[in-house]
Amino acid sequence: MSKSKFAIQTYGKSEFAMMLFPDIDSPKVAQAKLLRWIKRDPQLYERILSLSSSANDNDYGPEQIRLIINKFGAPGEYEV
Repeated sequence: MSKSKFAIQTYGKSEFAMMLFPDIDSPKVAQAKLLRWIKRDPQLYERILSLSSSANDNDYGPEQIRLIINKFGAPGEYEV
């Protein structure tokens, strides 16, 4: 599979989760699934939190996006 050109930038958490899970119709459900995946790796979860201004941020910044795609791949690069 060829690597896609995915832009590393700030994304809304729901927006990014919907990109990762396009078959899920609900942004809230997609966001919850992504959070479950992230929490399975406590080091990843803590690193993402450390880059947030608060746990209630609505966005993932570029460095957080980079951490997530390094762990799981960019949208469209894998099958769920």
